[in-house]
Amino acid sequence: VGNTIAEASLPVMEGKAVLFKTLANIDAYPLCLKTKSSKEIVRTIEFLSPSFGAFNIEDIESPKCFQVMEELEKKDILAFHDDRQGAAIVALSGLINALKVVKKDLKKVKICLAGAGAAGYGTFKILKEAGVKNLIVLERKGIIHRNSKDKNKYFEEIAQATNPQNLKGGLKEAIRGADVFIGLTGKGGLLKSQDVSLMAKSPIIFALSNPIPEIFPQEIEKATKDYLYATGRSDFPNQINNAMVFPGVFKGMLEKRRRTTLKLEAKIARAVAVLVSKPSRKKILPQVFDKRLNKAIVRQF
Repeated sequence: VGNTIAEASLPVMEGKAVLFKTLANIDAYPLCLKTKSSKEIVRTIEFLSPSFGAFNIEDIESPKCFQVMEELEKKDILAFHDDRQGAAIVALSGLINALKVVKKDLKKVKICLAGAGAAGYGTFKILKEAGVKNLIVLERKGIIHRNSKDKNKYFEEIAQATNPQNLKGGLKEAIRGADVFIGLTGKGGLLKSQDVSLMAKSPIIFALSNPIPEIFPQEIEKATKDYLYATGRSDFPNQINNAMVFPGVFKGMLEKRRRTTLKLEAKIARAVAVLVSKPSRKKILPQVFDKRLNKAIVRQF
């Protein structure tokens, strides 16, 4: 819904609390704060921390959300940023199995990641942790490269860790020869068949923006019939949905009194991927209500 008031966010948080209870028997309480100051958010959480086991950070704009998480970590408060960390874990899980289907190696593929907000930044971090070598990240002004202007410290981190050829330009330059496209832009219809035609054989396309993905299958099929497709929606096969992991992650955090790390998040992604014994183009992830999920995730802590 974009930049809105705290009251308008409450139904979303109430829905999340229902998912916590339904999927992991965790009692969650929705708290929508009437402030946009990262310092006030952190201070409020600090005041509340004696009464809660952990905090799920939700729907705070980037880079403010990154700053909030960094401060909470310094104060040793258990927190998980589902928009960033949850989205990234499920994306990596799906990608592991998608690459099995098309018989490609995670460490050898070229990945075009469009979007450098909360989910995009989290996905960049986990892909690098998993061993991806050739990753190109796009933000609104184009490819992030080492000579990019107006970089904040998070974009600077991306610039130093990605784009080995220091490519410049926009989507067409980034996607040329890519084996994988991951869209986290919030821009429906961004990707066209002409862009898909620039990709490598058997492309993997994760169009994860909601409610309108970056591309629909009909548009992809103007360029190729040999592809693997996933979205953030439930009305297409291969839904990439944070709800698959955040209940189990919180169960693990609360039971073990341990925060997540990138290494642990990559382990969780692999554990979720293993639950699909025979991945296919229409089935790369377990269902959100798969009862094996929480146990598999908690075991990684």
